[in-house]
Amino acid sequence: MNGTILGMVDRKIIYQNNDTKPNRNVFVVGGPGSYKTQSVVITNVFNETSNSIVVTDPKGEIYEKTAGIKLAQGYQVHVINFANMTSSDRYNPFDYIERDINAETVATKIVQSENKEGKQDVWFSTQRQLLKALILYVTKEKAPKYRNLAGVTQVLQENDVESEDPNDPQSPLDKLFLDLKFDHPARSAYELGFKKAKGEMKASIIESLLATISKFVDEEVAEFTRFSDFDLKDIGRKKIILYVIIPVMDNTYESFINLFFSQLFDELYKLAASNHAELPNPVDFILDEFVNLGKFPKYEEFLATCRGYGIGVTTICQTLTQLQALYGREKAESILGNHAVKICLNAANEVTAKYFSDLLGKSTVKVETGSESTSHSKETSTSKSDSYNYNSRQLMYADEIMLMPDNQSLLVFSNQRPIKAKKAFQFKLFPNADELVHLKQNDYQGKPEQDQLDKLEKLEQEWEQSITDKQSKTEEQQESKEELDNTLAMMNADSKNEEEFEEDYENSEDNDRVGFLD
Repeated sequence: MNGTILGMVDRKIIYQNNDTKPNRNVFVVGGPGSYKTQSVVITNVFNETSNSIVVTDPKGEIYEKTAGIKLAQGYQVHVINFANMTSSDRYNPFDYIERDINAETVATKIVQSENKEGKQDVWFSTQRQLLKALILYVTKEKAPKYRNLAGVTQVLQENDVESEDPNDPQSPLDKLFLDLKFDHPARSAYELGFKKAKGEMKASIIESLLATISKFVDEEVAEFTRFSDFDLKDIGRKKIILYVIIPVMDNTYESFINLFFSQLFDELYKLAASNHAELPNPVDFILDEFVNLGKFPKYEEFLATCRGYGIGVTTICQTLTQLQALYGREKAESILGNHAVKICLNAANEVTAKYFSDLLGKSTVKVETGSESTSHSKETSTSKSDSYNYNSRQLMYADEIMLMPDNQSLLVFSNQRPIKAKKAFQFKLFPNADELVHLKQNDYQGKPEQDQLDKLEKLEQEWEQSITDKQSKTEEQQESKEELDNTLAMMNADSKNEEEFEEDYENSEDNDRVGFLD
């Protein structure tokens, strides 16, 4: 079955198919112990058998329990493991730099990793411009094997920021960039940023940048970012499941993880743009622990437009306050509004509970207001009157939502009545899944796709050809210079001979005159 399983009602599956309007985005909120993994994530990983899937996997649990089944379903399995980069496919963000603005995006994300939002001052801007210049330099002026973060670090280590000659104000780093053509993008970025810094500020900026990228100098990380084992666009071309394992209780690589997803979104949009605004193979994103992926500047725009390209997104948070803290109340509302379905597995706080209570709206209830009276006389008599009022009340109050049973959930739709449903536990829908062989995340070994190796070979050939062309051009220039020097030398020699001839001629005339006078 294709589509997203939302829950169960009367033992029947409620699901959202791939043609659902206005979109097939699902927002899920559920705190610890709400069965997010068992009733949403694993259930839908098992269920989808056609679309590509990108699933965040905070502990590697999803990979271990589902990868064997996805292989049996005909999926290519890839893993990007930010928690253990030796058990991962490799990812080089420089491979997706096609324009100067892409280099700025990469530089911004990396510099942000050590600079808290709100403190993006001149130091931040200058670091970013310098890193952008270095990225553009290695991607355009270095051999393919150096077009990565390790290559950037090497350039910084090899070129001092201080001049070695007291009579020459230009440092080795200055000369590296100023020797480039005037309109070279790396030179422009360098001159408009770091080059304008003065005195001790330069050394401080270099020191800060080295501290920022020091985490990428580590041998494990350097190897992880050296090469891309698969093309991100392949997720929209082929039947692939990608597990993105993210560290638990460690935000060291949060900005790097955010960069990965930002580039993935961009690459899928580029692929769709070249394919009549539609992906060759639709893609489902299941983003568990969404707030741990960092802040995406235009996530609401992505949600609003992704359906047309064949993309569906399930955004999963523990509470609404998490989303509001990261994006602000206004943007959080916009993000929520771009999910056609909202699911409450449980409400871990009052803000979340009240939000869903308001979404459910009010209901009219019939309230009996009858009365009974007894009169004491010779014969006791009783009179009774029945009357009713119709009152309005919340369909579910916030406290009722917070006290929901563990197996219950609320489904709220943008264009249908809400439903009180049972959770779609994977162990009930797919009871034999646990009998299959489970894979171990630390046993995974990335293997480069042949297309990527072919692409690298082509780049190396182009690089070698460019070196050959430069050498040939240099030799031609040298030969031209030698020919010019020879021509000038001959011209000088001819000129000298002519001067000597004229001098000899004048001397001979003088002799003739002397003889004549004698």
